[in-house]
Amino acid sequence: MNSKVEAGKSSTADIVLLLLALTVLVGGIVGFYYFENQAITPVRAIGLLAAVGIAAFISSRTDQGGKLFRFFKDADIERRKVVWPTRQETVQTTIMVLVVTVIVSIMLFLIDTVVGWAIRQLLG
Repeated sequence: MNSKVEAGKSSTADIVLLLLALTVLVGGIVGFYYFENQAITPVRAIGLLAAVGIAAFISSRTDQGGKLFRFFKDADIERRKVVWPTRQETVQTTIMVLVVTVIVSIMLFLIDTVVGWAIRQLLG
């Protein structure tokens, strides 16, 4: 029963943090458009990016945000494990794709020509 009470407290704190993050994000967007005539675009963009960063930081302190950022971290670890092809492998694969594409195109052209000829012969 204590775990349910603790879960309720953390979810209330999570809701408060998510609302705070949403408020910061909306404030950044509103500020970006509000200061359209007062500040140059790069300054407004930096302010908006700062608001997005602060909102992301605040939301990362919640349970759901922590899980999301752990997922991103794990995905980046998996991305690093990918073995990318060498330049030579990439060129060879590209050439093979082009050759097969040309061969299939020629085959389809010949089939289309023969079927078209056969239909013209049948229809007179």
